[in-house]
Amino acid sequence: MRGRLHSIDIRALDWIYENLRSRKLDPVMRFLSFTGNIGIVWFIAAFLLYVTRVSPEATFCIVLALISSALVANIVLKRILRRDRPFVSRDDRNTLIAPPSDFSFPSGHTFSSFAAATAILMNAPKLGIIALIYAGGIAFSRLYLYVHYLSDVLFSVLFGVGTGLLVCYLYNINVPL
Repeated sequence: MRGRLHSIDIRALDWIYENLRSRKLDPVMRFLSFTGNIGIVWFIAAFLLYVTRVSPEATFCIVLALISSALVANIVLKRILRRDRPFVSRDDRNTLIAPPSDFSFPSGHTFSSFAAATAILMNAPKLGIIALIYAGGIAFSRLYLYVHYLSDVLFSVLFGVGTGLLVCYLYNINVPL
């Protein structure tokens, strides 16, 4: 099963690399990926939701979701699973960014983005839709840049949504579970 999953992962990444990369998209994908670094865009969103009083509750949920996702992804899962990045096995692929030095699974950018976007969705649904679309852009950028496998990103979406829901639930917001 592991060999089949790896084969699907590589085929998906190679298809994106060979068919979707372009000079026009390269800077967009680098920007999206950059805004996902340490949750920059999500901390800004939390701050704005607080100061504008659109959803002060979301601020706490976003920050807690970001902290939780960072701990689970970067401190626990990456260190236990130790999956090499795709560019390590395919050194003929250009990442367009400085190659990350940590492990591949899960995608911290994707995990934290979907955790924060879900927290926004649960507190400010209209803004949450925009946040989820943006989170999807960050997730796709990680594939486009050849720094994560498809399975890294897909599992991280699930982990992120689950974390966002759990944080909102624990904050005692009416989240249907």
